[in-house]
Amino acid sequence: MNASARTTSWLRSYHFVIAIAGCVILLISNGMALSGLTPFRTELVKTFGFSMGQLTFGDLVTFSVVGVLAPLLGAVMDRFGVKRLMMLGGAVLSGAYVVYGRVDSLSDVYTAHVLLGIGIALSGLVPTARLIGRWFNAKRGTAMGIALAGSSLASYVFAPLAIKFIPQYGITGSFDRLAIAGLVLILFVAFVVVDEPESKGLTCLGEAPQTGGELPGLEFGAALRTLSFWCLCFAAAGTFFSMLGTLYNLYPHMLKLGFDPGKAVLGLQVMLTAALVGKFGFGWLSDRLPPKTVFLGNLVVMAIGALLMAQAGQGGIWLALCVFGLGWGGLYTMLQLLVVQCFGMRAIGKLMGVIAFFDAVGGGAGSFAMGVIVTRYGSYTNGYYLMFVLIVLGLLASTQVRTHFVTAR
Repeated sequence: MNASARTTSWLRSYHFVIAIAGCVILLISNGMALSGLTPFRTELVKTFGFSMGQLTFGDLVTFSVVGVLAPLLGAVMDRFGVKRLMMLGGAVLSGAYVVYGRVDSLSDVYTAHVLLGIGIALSGLVPTARLIGRWFNAKRGTAMGIALAGSSLASYVFAPLAIKFIPQYGITGSFDRLAIAGLVLILFVAFVVVDEPESKGLTCLGEAPQTGGELPGLEFGAALRTLSFWCLCFAAAGTFFSMLGTLYNLYPHMLKLGFDPGKAVLGLQVMLTAALVGKFGFGWLSDRLPPKTVFLGNLVVMAIGALLMAQAGQGGIWLALCVFGLGWGGLYTMLQLLVVQCFGMRAIGKLMGVIAFFDAVGGGAGSFAMGVIVTRYGSYTNGYYLMFVLIVLGLLASTQVRTHFVTAR
């Protein structure tokens, strides 16, 4: 079968199963580490008297751990694959929830966040992107969009479950029940995930069978010596500051605007549904237009969304959420694709690990900064203006990105 025939039949092959598997993995791992925590924040404030700034510092702890681990795990993934790491990540995420359900001090909260950081480093975005990159050359944008849809779909699972469980079972019982999701992740990965297409007698979609042992692309050191790589790192830090700063703080932000808890969760779902559209839509576009062009467009949309969020009250928040979410979702997909487009697959685990460090530090700082801003000023407005500035700076840096290794499309 030639490359064209393999590409057109991918929906009937195990390649499609891998794309769906990525969706399920991110639904569980990101749901536990991100959207699943937000309804617990107000309960922890009421129960223990913590400030929102103190709680969001835990997110900085989580993503600092991810940032430290990701470059190290990148090398491990390149050598050993992702399956075992993902299974271990599921176990750690379950343990984090068990710990979180029994906190009675800030040190306990931060211990749980350390575990969450380890869990999503092992089973979150970076290993999933590596898995998709190993199975797809053609249709990579579409496949990445399918996988990353899981992080949006998580808002329809974990936050509503938490809101339902908390009045019935309290904080401890709710965390214990949601911890089962980590065990589900272990079983799912064990039975579905396959590290390399060759293990199934297949090849990376859109490529001829590899006759040598090396994947195509730049060496790790060569990629680090390019301006493009560090521009992408800078853009990643600023955009993830904005993404996670919004995600972790949207629920209390909606409450502060005067919405009830149900509408606050709906706001989270609206934003992540828009992100879901962005992931599919911009991923689809990236299979037809230059990835850099699509990436820059994402940044423009996301910057407009941040500006709308800064100015929105109850009436305008829904439009702001849609625009911001659309740009966020597309960017989430395109950042991963652009790294592969620029540098190839040879050192993709290590490169994504370094970029994940900047993602993690930026994302953790965003959540923490928004918590501090609302504690000090009583409003999130200044935080969204700060996001707008960072996204625009990321846009300017991204104009300097160049393709250093051309892959077949």
